[in-house]
Amino acid sequence: MAKKTSRTAKRAAKAPAARAQASPRPRLRRGRDATAQGDTTSIFADGASDVIPGEVVIQLREDTAARITESIGRGPRRVARAAGGVTTFGVDELDAVLSGLGVQGIARLHPPAPPTVGARSAGESGVRALEFAVPMASTFRIAFDRDTSVDDAVAQLSAVDGVEYVEPNRYREAYVTPNDPSFPAQWGFAHVNAPAAWDRTTGSANVTVAVIDTGIDLDHPELASLLVQGNDMVDLGPNPTPPAGWRFEGDFQGRDNVPQDEVGHGTHVAGTISCLSNNGTGVAGMTWACRLMPVKVLTRIVRLSDGRVSGTGSAADIAAGIRWAVDNGARVLNLSLGGTTDTQVERDAIAYAVARGAVVVAAMGNSFQQGNPTSFPAAYPGVIAVGAINASNQRAGFSQTGPHIDVVAPGVGILSTDWDNGFGTKDGTSMASPHVAGLAALILSCNANLTAAQVGDILRQTARPLRDQPADPIPNNAYGFGCIDAAAAIARACPRPSVPITTCPQQSRLVVCNQVSRVVACVSRQVACQSLPITCPAPSRPIACASTVVQCTSRQVACQSTLVCPSNAVVCQQPSATVRCPSLACVPDPGRPPINPGETGSGGEGWDDDPYGGGYGGDEGGA
Repeated sequence: MAKKTSRTAKRAAKAPAARAQASPRPRLRRGRDATAQGDTTSIFADGASDVIPGEVVIQLREDTAARITESIGRGPRRVARAAGGVTTFGVDELDAVLSGLGVQGIARLHPPAPPTVGARSAGESGVRALEFAVPMASTFRIAFDRDTSVDDAVAQLSAVDGVEYVEPNRYREAYVTPNDPSFPAQWGFAHVNAPAAWDRTTGSANVTVAVIDTGIDLDHPELASLLVQGNDMVDLGPNPTPPAGWRFEGDFQGRDNVPQDEVGHGTHVAGTISCLSNNGTGVAGMTWACRLMPVKVLTRIVRLSDGRVSGTGSAADIAAGIRWAVDNGARVLNLSLGGTTDTQVERDAIAYAVARGAVVVAAMGNSFQQGNPTSFPAAYPGVIAVGAINASNQRAGFSQTGPHIDVVAPGVGILSTDWDNGFGTKDGTSMASPHVAGLAALILSCNANLTAAQVGDILRQTARPLRDQPADPIPNNAYGFGCIDAAAAIARACPRPSVPITTCPQQSRLVVCNQVSRVVACVSRQVACQSLPITCPAPSRPIACASTVVQCTSRQVACQSTLVCPSNAVVCQQPSATVRCPSLACVPDPGRPPINPGETGSGGEGWDDDPYGGGYGGDEGGA
């Protein structure tokens, strides 16, 4: 990517060297799985280029964009390469270069920026989002003669004054490899303590997770009732050039509102995030009620040699899909996809999503055995990067590592929904990422007031530490902070309120603490303090009545050394009620400083393949 020294230089990469962070659907053959078993090879392995021929993404500076005189629409590009399409900006210095490239079409990538006043009224997050929305509105995709060198086009356009950046449009791919479809159980949820979390919450219909992927099987019985309106953002044009040895199939040109999955990858990811559960059929999801937003950015691609099916799409369409999802209400984004080249167009879209308060979760990638490259968008700032482990808490052999990894989750033999109303098991960091996205949705379901940064902190701080060697630090480059723990995360995000005392019988004894233990005899009264149980250091007397614990927000009960009769009271920090005792008095000690109770809730304490694409076989999903 060629770009000038400007504000884009301020958008630092997620530190790689140090940690910071409906028409009828077409029926397509699944493709062959026999030769693809365990195949984690990238579509772009062995030096294959991920550059899309005849396309670049360009962003203009605001003053240059203000000089545009042509009416340039924002997708679809069904006729972008056809005669009559817009081929100039109306900016002389730009148009002079475009004329020599054989330009066949120009399309806007993002919608206009919102009004400044409206953004400011939305608070700090609105102002931060506007910082990215304004330049994104001046981002375009240019299609030109495929015989023209993309590198030459980038070099010529980047030399024009008024260009913020220009870069090749690049292919991205899904991160999955197939596995035995007869895998008997969903081991991953038990491994991350999801059943205990479900005792607290199974999700809320008010939380929407965007599955930015190959789409979702729109009429799958386990998913259909959980879907909200999505969009098909794939726009590769009428005759795209596939990677060598592959062909495109299905719906790959022109945007519409029917994000039907034709690969299976997005459907499998979606079922792990949210699925009709506890209904005696099919499979369970991490959440049972959160809504799914299908945003199709990857299309079906088939390998000519063996029929292996995968999903691929462009960085430009992924960026547009991220923006669309956030603008349409998604609180959580799952990106089980990526590539090994950093692009500014995706970086801007991720920054916009983070500024808008979305929790962005992405797969680390499956190319550890192919050189362990850094994959994007997992390595972008603000993204929760997820690696894969097996049932023995060992890193999956394909799972990429690096200083930007945040947590790991189950990613081997994961049973979930599959396209064409089926079920199947798959491997990949693509399968690990939705466990984390689903848990983020659970956290927001029980505490909608948390920010995206707070959700990320909870996921990291409550993870079970994992390491390959006893001396390895936490976090480390293989597992980050460790395996997510749903029960601990929910306990941290949504601590239980204390249980009032309502059953203390007459003359029962309750121990309360000061410098020494004191005993108060109480009748049936209620104490309604919202904090930790009061515990007494030895020697103290045991509590004589079961389930009677005084709990206070930030102070222990302080007693005078001499008890005064007959009036008495045990007083907690407001809000509280009073325990009245018939013969003894315990009153606050005004001279004693408050005592910090620390964290609340015992569960909230932290614990001391193809690279993204895969084959989907003809026997897959028979459940």
